Amino acid sequence: MTTNNNKLYKQKLKILKKLYHYQNSDYDATRQVIIYREEAVTPDERERLQQDHWKINEIISIDHNTLIESIRVWGQDEQLSLERASAEFIAAVGGSYPRGMTTLHSTLFAKTVPEHDYQPARRLIACGVCGFSTSNATPHDGHWSNIASIRNSLYQGRLYHSVIGVYTDLQERLTLPAVSPTEEDINVFRNLLHHLDQAHEDETPGSYEKRLTAAKLIKGNAGTRRDILQTLAIAGILPNSQISLDPLTWTSFEDMVDPEVNLNNTKGRSDMEMPWAAWEGKLRVNWDQARLLFGAYL
Repeated sequence: MTTNNNKLYKQKLKILKKLYHYQNSDYDATRQVIIYREEAVTPDERERLQQDHWKINEIISIDHNTLIESIRVWGQDEQLSLERASAEFIAAVGGSYPRGMTTLHSTLFAKTVPEHDYQPARRLIACGVCGFSTSNATPHDGHWSNIASIRNSLYQGRLYHSVIGVYTDLQERLTLPAVSPTEEDINVFRNLLHHLDQAHEDETPGSYEKRLTAAKLIKGNAGTRRDILQTLAIAGILPNSQISLDPLTWTSFEDMVDPEVNLNNTKGRSDMEMPWAAWEGKLRVNWDQARLLFGAYL
């Protein structure tokens, strides 16, 4: 991003922080969603959001098949290329474009997810194929989501890898210009991969995260670092001890998450998830997969 664009991005984040604050919300009991009050921002700030085609509240009816159908169509759109997603993810890793954190996962998801109806998972209340969760929505009509709040999370730089998160990411990126990583972003990304490749043989995901924090390679907080590592694991760049993952081949949701029962570091910890949870220091980095997705930057 240019210096001017970076400044505009930071200004937008300040506006979003005012809007999507829990103290600025009301509950819509009919649709069971949170609504945010437009009065929290000034007329000038509201106009700025309108220029970006930002809807302060965008409430949509959601069901499994509709989301998957849209995602599959968008996955074929030339504007949402894998090359663009990789570039924007690197920009998120480096810190110049936090909005890019979800781009790699959502694009790989969209390009590989098979056409399917909702299929109950064996152990979880979710679709076993894609992970669409019935904890807050079922595969039937009549459920709602305010995806404006999800979009806000994307701008804050969080990985939102649920089906509704993928939908929200792709929907907006169709209207956004592509972003290229800066030289600093690229250097941070390269340094991260080499840092991972020098992991200790017996290093666990938790101990590595602590060492990464101490190394100060990545801007942001612990959540940012976890999201980066989880994305690299989903893409197969960070191998795991339980299941082989190919970024260009679909792996069902339950096949990916079921091996959690074999791991000591996931028991009682909802924050440590597969596949990053099953990485081991001795596995280091799969450079073939890294070159497949990021060869132009390595």
